[in-house]
Amino acid sequence: MVSTWEMAVITGLTVLFIALYALGSVWNKRIQRSFWKALSKELKRYSRRVSYKSFGSSGFKVAFRSSSAPFSKVEIDLVLLAREMPLYLLAAYAAGRRDRVIVKANVPARPDFHLEVFGKGSSLRREVELKAGKFKHVEAGGLSKFMEVRSTSPRKAANLLSKGVFERLMAVRQCLERFSISRREPHVLIVCRRDEAMVGPVLDLLETTAKALRELSGAPGAEAPTRGRRGRR
Repeated sequence: MVSTWEMAVITGLTVLFIALYALGSVWNKRIQRSFWKALSKELKRYSRRVSYKSFGSSGFKVAFRSSSAPFSKVEIDLVLLAREMPLYLLAAYAAGRRDRVIVKANVPARPDFHLEVFGKGSSLRREVELKAGKFKHVEAGGLSKFMEVRSTSPRKAANLLSKGVFERLMAVRQCLERFSISRREPHVLIVCRRDEAMVGPVLDLLETTAKALRELSGAPGAEAPTRGRRGRR
């Protein structure tokens, strides 16, 4: 038979975990509102209408198409840690995991090479499959101090970086975990830690990359990317 004090302990723990669950859920909702406020301002330069799908307190997904931008389709996912579960949250922090923003985009000028840029301390490092003999090291100047750069064509990768992409990567190096260009969809993949202040620079990286790929392909309307108003911030 359960004693009075044991029942009190069980009841107390139940109330505590329910309260922590509710607190974690509210915390994530506030993060979502803050991130959406920053993201929605930046998306106005590409599209007036976007599709929005909520994943509850875990995050959300935004997708849009743009006829004026150098990319054809973009999907942006906000993936939050499960703050409703304190023990999981502590374990996630201990393992180096953080809230992530994942940007996926397709470009009309499909790349004919692969490029992988990933943080030396990123937990995604093990997930990046680099087959021996296929991906080769790319010397990327100051970027190499923070990131590993590999490509199936170092010459094309270096050419791409020289068209403004290098500067954009340096601007987001503190939050960037992975930057990938592939022949397969999505053609451009950007994974970074959540940082509302970096929403603009991350989209600048995407836009500059898409323009550089268009120029390298020789597609109509190709032009050299410039350091626009975002680069002067």
